[in-house]
Amino acid sequence: MQDNRFQSSLIAVLAIGLGAVSALSLSSQTAQGYPAGAAVSSGANPVWSVGGVITNDGDAIIIEAPSDQAIVFTDISLSLSSVHSSCSTVVEAGLGDSASSGIESATLGRFTVGANRESYGYTRYHPIQTLNMTTGGQIRPGDHLKLYADVKWDGYCYDDVRLNYTIAGYYAQP
Repeated sequence: MQDNRFQSSLIAVLAIGLGAVSALSLSSQTAQGYPAGAAVSSGANPVWSVGGVITNDGDAIIIEAPSDQAIVFTDISLSLSSVHSSCSTVVEAGLGDSASSGIESATLGRFTVGANRESYGYTRYHPIQTLNMTTGGQIRPGDHLKLYADVKWDGYCYDDVRLNYTIAGYYAQP
């Protein structure tokens, strides 16, 4: 009988202890916020996305920041294409701002994209380079984001190398 009384007492003590711990863990705390200022623009849709094609060696202005807002790019997707069935190529791409004057001065990002498509059966496809950044890169108000393409090597593309891009981000308070 003493064993049963001991076990019953032990179970009762454990139940009371676990009940108290559960009650403490379920109680709510007062939420606290810390002011950090506005990070994303307060417009109706502060997100932007731009896509396009650069053919061969070339460049494109992706987006220009308004004079009162910065732009932040967070997502980049690059791929290569050609109408020629045997095209194999390597393209170096660079992201720059207004201070950039060519791929050599593109300091916001550098990428290498390659494609190898064999004419018999199309057994290899164009790889896609995709980058999703948490913080992204910033372009100052009034400045622009520019993408450069430099064909480093091409086999059987016959001057028809296309760098396809999609770049997205958001407007931000400077």
